[in-house]
Amino acid sequence: MKNRTKFCNNLIVTLSCLFSTFFLYAQITYENAFPNITFEYPVEMQSPNDGTNRMFVVEQEGIIKVFPINENVSAGSVNTFLDIESIVQGSNGQELGLLGLAFHPNYSSNGYFYVYYTTESPVSGISTRMVLSRFKVSSGNQNSSDAGSELILFQFDKNQNNSNHNGGKIAFGPDGYLYISFGDGGGANDPQGNGQNINTVFGSICRIDVDLDGSNPVETNSILPNGNYEIPSDNPFVGVAGLDEIFAYGIRNTWKFSFDNSTGRLWGADVGQGDIEEINLIKNGNNYGWGKFEGSNIINSNITINGEVTYPVFSYNHNQGDVSVTGGYIYKGTEITSNNPTIESKYIYGDFVSGRVWALEYNELNGLTTNTLLFDINGLSIPTFGIDNQGEIYFGSYGRGASIYKLIDGITTPSGETVNGIGDWDNLAEGVPNGVVNAIVSKANGDVFYAGDFSQAGSITANNIALWNEISGWQSFGSGTNGTINALKLDANGNLYAGGSFTQINGISANNIAKWNGSQWSALGSGITGTVATLEVDASNNVYAAGIFETINGSSARNIAVWNGSQWSALTDSNNSISGTNNEIRSLALDNSGILYVGGNFDEAGGVTANRIATWNGTNWGSLGLGTSGFVEAIATTPTDIFVGGNFIDASNNTTVNRVAKWNKTTATWSALGNGVSNKVNALIHDGTFLYAGGSFDVALNSSQNIIVNNFARWSQTTNWEALGSNTNVGVDIKINTLSFAPNSIERIYVGGNFSKAGAINVSNTALWLSDIALGIDDYDSITSVYPNPTDGLLHLSTNTEWILYNYLGKVIIKGQSSFVDLTSFAQGVYYLKTINGAFKVIKQ
Repeated sequence: MKNRTKFCNNLIVTLSCLFSTFFLYAQITYENAFPNITFEYPVEMQSPNDGTNRMFVVEQEGIIKVFPINENVSAGSVNTFLDIESIVQGSNGQELGLLGLAFHPNYSSNGYFYVYYTTESPVSGISTRMVLSRFKVSSGNQNSSDAGSELILFQFDKNQNNSNHNGGKIAFGPDGYLYISFGDGGGANDPQGNGQNINTVFGSICRIDVDLDGSNPVETNSILPNGNYEIPSDNPFVGVAGLDEIFAYGIRNTWKFSFDNSTGRLWGADVGQGDIEEINLIKNGNNYGWGKFEGSNIINSNITINGEVTYPVFSYNHNQGDVSVTGGYIYKGTEITSNNPTIESKYIYGDFVSGRVWALEYNELNGLTTNTLLFDINGLSIPTFGIDNQGEIYFGSYGRGASIYKLIDGITTPSGETVNGIGDWDNLAEGVPNGVVNAIVSKANGDVFYAGDFSQAGSITANNIALWNEISGWQSFGSGTNGTINALKLDANGNLYAGGSFTQINGISANNIAKWNGSQWSALGSGITGTVATLEVDASNNVYAAGIFETINGSSARNIAVWNGSQWSALTDSNNSISGTNNEIRSLALDNSGILYVGGNFDEAGGVTANRIATWNGTNWGSLGLGTSGFVEAIATTPTDIFVGGNFIDASNNTTVNRVAKWNKTTATWSALGNGVSNKVNALIHDGTFLYAGGSFDVALNSSQNIIVNNFARWSQTTNWEALGSNTNVGVDIKINTLSFAPNSIERIYVGGNFSKAGAINVSNTALWLSDIALGIDDYDSITSVYPNPTDGLLHLSTNTEWILYNYLGKVIIKGQSSFVDLTSFAQGVYYLKTINGAFKVIKQ
């Protein structure tokens, strides 16, 4: 990654290079700026320069609120400035709704303000229309607007049926022109090629002159959008091929941009797809490379770009749990006086999912950047930043009853209480020392398969896939793959399936999915034409592969397909012949009745409205109520319930659940698990009693106590959330991507991701968690005594004592308290007996 080296060389604090724990002593924090008022899904905030010292907050469903900037402001002083909810196409957690607000530079005299929103499209097969409109303040009330004054400047319909990537930020530049951010239109990998198409507004920043005063030519292009505005004469495509409105292009979805009026720089935060978040300096006529480049990485090599590409001035990856950048502002205030760090003239921005906030310093002379973590707002999402007329910076949280916060001097304290954990941690020799673990599955014979993005396991070379066995250690699979593996799955016959982003595995050609039969790899037909993110296998050994792809065998599949052992087919609804989902899929799980649960970032499956979670019964697609307000990244099933985890705040549009929720199959209702967790959930498994969750959350939110869990916790109806580890050494230090029960054991869990500490021990991206009654790896090593093989089936103990009997894989077989253990009914083989006096290897003949 081009900019990674640049910023690693210039970090003030370089603990693990990408994002240190600097926030523990940074002397800048935040406070609830207006503790007496809240908002519903705020997505933008603005303060016009009209001398009134007011803040306007945009609520996504179609309402703008206004109130005086006063920390003691009450709900009675909050007014509805504009209500267009009846015409806005909104969906909480989706990228739809009332998204943008900008006040005319002469607002104090002309009363004009501008909004950007989505509405229902009248075009068949297209769901969304984008609208840019001008309104006017009421003549007799500065806290109200004239709803009948709407003048639509332009409107246009999407060229695809995806609801996301709508951009939505609008702002006037120092030049007096209005700038508008348009995303690429949605879907994964820019399916319509909008980013590099200069004949569409999608994937661009546009610039128009809203003052019809003859200073620029009136817009006359017959290609949409067209309407009531002029075209700045120095826009890059004036007089040449391309839309006259475009200012810059090759952009995926710039979620917030802002101007530094002192330098004229336009800062844009472009949300990445799977790996890289970008911060760009947006310049007239520049091409920012999407959809060929994500950051400076090539992700679509089949796209040709003729001409120069502008790379980000700064970018960050997803390895630390930061996955969706929210752009902010250059700090020009005076209230923050801290020198540790100083943030004067630095760009303040955050991550919507992780809730972390940074200050970025840019050196124009050499192009280098220095990035400093300020704090972590654990438990909150950041949809927007704002700035008042004095240059002080604010940010909003997201959800129902959301608050507005302000940056201040101070130190951020932990948001949870330290508690003792359950169980203990073991390492796995040298682990996976130089990469990220994405998937783990365990086989009954004791083999544990690992996959991800790495080139070493233990001390051996292992390209993205390896095998661990507690007896024989690490083993490789020949030459491995030439790309990342995201998912592993075993079928009932012990065959292993691997899916990801690769074209070869151990020298065999295989497009993104392959099968290991115990002795060799083979392709599954012609494979999958895009990235495989998740796999599932049903009772008939049909293999479901899902992720980011449009077709299978030349026909529409839309992100999911099934392999029956000889051919691929789409999951096509029998009622309407529509296949798959309208955006990427990230998780799959089957329940005991054979229903397939599908999670991801979509809002339609097989023509059925399904917000981020859907069902497939073999014939038809269905939904789980109103779904969730954000991505579903993980699913676990039991006979009675479906558990989902991700980056969502709400389930069913009105139940606050905080990143993890339960769907009751009998009552068809969503419910919270305690109060959820503080950040994203990447992995879920259930043992019949406990739900285990892994991800990038520091805190679990019980109803009476928030506890520090460090990215790993378990939940049950009786115990609520519990931390996992010995004493207060709980969880892992960075991020968990995957969880897998050990072979034949629910008391032992293999954990993989991107971390270097598990509890108090040093590890390398994987570790083994053991319950209090599990037999650990160290326990095996310490067993030097072999019990005299019994001839009568009884193990005789010296005294009446507590004991636990394990099988050779460490699974608890039976436990009790007595002076003997009866093995009469047990099969021949190796067992382990653990008592208060030690552990013994038992060979039953």
